[in-house]
Amino acid sequence: MGILVSGIGALVEGINAVSAAIDTDRVKSLIVLNYQNSKSTRFKNILSIAEEKKIEIKYVKSKQDWKFHQRHSIVAVCNEKDTFKESDIGKLQTNKILVLDHLQDTNNLGAIIRSAAAFEFNIICIPKKRSVQINEKTFSFSSGALEYVDIVFYNSIFSLIKQLKKYDFWTIGLDMQSDTKLNLDELIGQKISLFVGSEEKGLSTEVQKKLDLSYSIEMNDKVESLNASVSAAIGMYRFFKKVP
Repeated sequence: MGILVSGIGALVEGINAVSAAIDTDRVKSLIVLNYQNSKSTRFKNILSIAEEKKIEIKYVKSKQDWKFHQRHSIVAVCNEKDTFKESDIGKLQTNKILVLDHLQDTNNLGAIIRSAAAFEFNIICIPKKRSVQINEKTFSFSSGALEYVDIVFYNSIFSLIKQLKKYDFWTIGLDMQSDTKLNLDELIGQKISLFVGSEEKGLSTEVQKKLDLSYSIEMNDKVESLNASVSAAIGMYRFFKKVP
């Protein structure tokens, strides 16, 4: 796709992330910690597929010589995955987009990406600055799901909102303070962009004023709020079920 901004995922760690990268044909070589002896069936299957695809496999004999995260025993060296910019929105084919506004936690980002892939939010928009960035941990925490979504990096959330509205996306924010009762039936067949704010502050008032709708997730009063990744997952699931 000739509209790339830059690449991510040159190095991917962990069995799920490596398996997904092999599935998408990004892997150039594998580095394997040999002390594990490749005992698990899944591990053996990955190595077998790599051999079939003629991917180079390098073995590291000792754990002391392992230069990567200690919880992983397989790493893939990859061709970078393309990323995009906000002006490319109209060229990317989807009817569901997730927008993250200054998320700060890598674990949350990985979990959200995994939910996005599961619920067919195939584009995730992330700010270039003042936000957690995508790195090896993100690929690992997303359990390979990052291979199946496109990442758009945006400079300004306000210009991004303009782009989304230009291409007929509804802009809808998750806001724990909102008392709006959203009728999802009215949005069937529409293009949806779902906005999720930062862990501490959520979506700012300025951003909410620019959105078409805001709504909160209904729950009892025993818990004040939900984790950002949980809120995002519930929101995406509702639209996944209602907006084909």
